[in-house]
Amino acid sequence: MVPGVAHDDDRDRVGTALALRAFGVALALLAGGLHLVLSLVDLIPGETTTVPAFAAMGLGFLGCAAILALRRADLYILVPVYAGLLVFAYAATRGQYPIEPIGLTSKAAEVGLALVTVALMVRPARAAR
Repeated sequence: MVPGVAHDDDRDRVGTALALRAFGVALALLAGGLHLVLSLVDLIPGETTTVPAFAAMGLGFLGCAAILALRRADLYILVPVYAGLLVFAYAATRGQYPIEPIGLTSKAAEVGLALVTVALMVRPARAAR
């Protein structure tokens, strides 16, 4: 632990917080992995994904996984904001690009990641009451 940095210390219902964090890490790795694969191979007909932006999005999700794995509660807010913005960007571009199973899988993982992280953020507030 780094002195002076907020950490999620798992003091309230240890198993539940650990399970939530592990699930969040898995969702972030799924979303990140999909974006990284798409940055290497065009798997979506009608949409070019082999661009640096998809690699950057994948790396962003790996960063989200690291934030959760390292229990950096001071950075938790970045995770739902990042995931939410990418879900919004996907929805906003569906007029010009196809809706496809890979994208829907990724967006489901991203929405789940955002919800799990919000749940982790409100847990300490509940325990303090």
